[in-house]
Amino acid sequence: MIELTPSQTEYLIAIFEVSKNNEITITNISKHLNYSKPSVVRALKTLDNLKLINYTNKITITETGKTYINNILRKDSILQIFFTDVLKIDKKIAIRDSENIKNSVSCYTITKLEQYLKKTLNIETIDIDNYCINNNPCINCKGKQE
Repeated sequence: MIELTPSQTEYLIAIFEVSKNNEITITNISKHLNYSKPSVVRALKTLDNLKLINYTNKITITETGKTYINNILRKDSILQIFFTDVLKIDKKIAIRDSENIKNSVSCYTITKLEQYLKKTLNIETIDIDNYCINNNPCINCKGKQE
C-alpha cells in the first residue's frame, strides 16, 4: 500500500464527505474545501493515477479508495477517542491534533491503541461521528507489525 500525503488524504476524505450528500463534482469538491477548481482537478488526476478514484465523465471512489478512506477514518476515530476519553483533551483540540497526527501513525500502532482503548474503556466497538470501527484490526496490516 502506498503512503498518501496529507494533501491526498484531505482530498480523498473531501470526496467521501461530498459523496454523502451531493454528486461528486469538481465544483462540489472545490466548494467543500474552499480551493480553486484547477487545484481540485490536479488532485483528482493524482488520485485517479493512484487508482483511488475514477476520474472520467463521472467521479467515483474505487474499492481501493474506499479502503484508504476507511483506514483514514479509523485512525482519526481512535486518536480522537484516546485524546478525549483517556487524556481528557477538549474535543476541538483532539480533532485538530488527530488531523495532524493520523498520517504519521502506522496501522500497527493504531491497532494497538484500539486494543488498549477497548480494554481501558471496556467497550466492544469504537464509534465516533458515525464512523464505526468493528472488532477487526486494520485490513492492511491485519494487526501485525509493519
